[in-house]
Amino acid sequence: MGLVMCRNRKRRDGFFAGRNGCPRILFFLIGWIIVNGCFPAGTLAIDPATSDALRVQHLLKTIAAYEKDPGEKAVRKATVTEKELNAYIAYRLAREKDPVIRNLTVSLLDNNRIRGNIRLDASGFSLLALLGSDLVFDFDGVLHTRDGGGRIELTSLYLNGQAVPPQTLDAVLVVVAQYYGEAPGSINDWYALPEGIDRIVVSRGGALLYY
Repeated sequence: MGLVMCRNRKRRDGFFAGRNGCPRILFFLIGWIIVNGCFPAGTLAIDPATSDALRVQHLLKTIAAYEKDPGEKAVRKATVTEKELNAYIAYRLAREKDPVIRNLTVSLLDNNRIRGNIRLDASGFSLLALLGSDLVFDFDGVLHTRDGGGRIELTSLYLNGQAVPPQTLDAVLVVVAQYYGEAPGSINDWYALPEGIDRIVVSRGGALLYY
């Protein structure tokens, strides 16, 4: 499905989940991650962006497959750069069928801060007609993660260049969730991180994934 914050999913193997993808990166909007994509075997030429995306995909699969001993702390860590993350998001969105999310890019900043831009196609949602059919959200926030869960604390939100309260994004999520027959979520909710990841530490240009 499109932009629906899917809570209580049992399966967590990437940044999207659900029928057509549900960004857990939007709480990372976070967001959130999943129907694993694959690259055709035997293909010789891979462009740099696809190479970055496949590296992140491989990393997520590796983390998901790692089995910790009972009581073992999450001391292993892996790095994902801002460039790789955005390549992965674009790679996944390009493979979604009729996605509500048309574009999503994020900037990773110091002290767990993130900045992002998300473009939504709301043309199929009559209840959102007053907002327009092309919704462009710009947001700033702080990523909080612990014990395999995460949420984004929004510090600013703009819709098509105009400052709006966080509830505006919640209203959009509710309408889209109802359309797809899903339980509505809120940007303030906690969501499961990709499988195996315990917490994430964000700094300028990159993120450390602890598992």
